[in-house]
Amino acid sequence: MIPIGNGLGSVVQVAYLVEDIDVAMEHWLRNAGLGPWTCFRNIELDTHFDGRDFTMRIHEALAYMGELQIQLVQSLDPPETVTPYQPWVAAGRWGVHHMAFFAEDFDAAIDQAKRQGFERTCVMRDKGGYRYAYCQSTAMPDVWIEFLESYPGLHTIFEDGIAAAADWDGSDPIRNFEYADL
Repeated sequence: MIPIGNGLGSVVQVAYLVEDIDVAMEHWLRNAGLGPWTCFRNIELDTHFDGRDFTMRIHEALAYMGELQIQLVQSLDPPETVTPYQPWVAAGRWGVHHMAFFAEDFDAAIDQAKRQGFERTCVMRDKGGYRYAYCQSTAMPDVWIEFLESYPGLHTIFEDGIAAAADWDGSDPIRNFEYADL
């Protein structure tokens, strides 16, 4: 047996599935003082999951706790659409959904995860062509990991977010962007 997550690198993100992105950001601001939040609305990701190709739709909000990115995700797909979020949404289950790692070699990272029992994958591609993959463990089905295909712009997003959080004075706590406008 190979331990789950062995050799994948450092966790760079912890992601929470939320019912309402606005309520969740306000909750984190009020109860954890975490901000500023950068919220990307109406994200559309070309997705391959369980043998199907479709467009997955989400809102996503990002903030930083030190060097750790906190991601809030709200699924915008109908509850009957099979996505990695669907069983949770159908059950009204909200909370930690996955943790993420940078992947310098995206395909090799997925292969390594499969060898560790993460046999179910969901590969997503953003409008810039960059890939993200959720991998689900068959032995521990509530354990999902994500690989973020490494590219310079992604590292800049993290660096800028970490710096903004370190210097944040509490003003402008939520910054909204429409994905289509980026």
